[in-house]
Amino acid sequence: MTFLRLFILTALFSVVGSFASAQSDKKWSTKQCSDLYKAIGFFTALADKQWKKKSEEKGALYASVAADYSTVYQTVCDK
Repeated sequence: MTFLRLFILTALFSVVGSFASAQSDKKWSTKQCSDLYKAIGFFTALADKQWKKKSEEKGALYASVAADYSTVYQTVCDK
């Protein structure tokens, strides 16, 4: 179930990211930014859960995704 969520979110943001790259000077809508913010929290929680299970590789992967999404958020959402 977690893998499916990860896959769906990754696919969603890949599509959204491709549209955003074409509009580099425009900010994203409030809804898009809210969804991205929630995804950052989701991946951060997954990373924490994996670190507590001593699964460093998965924890690092989820933390990396959260960090990447944070960079996108700061670029296109932070006002």
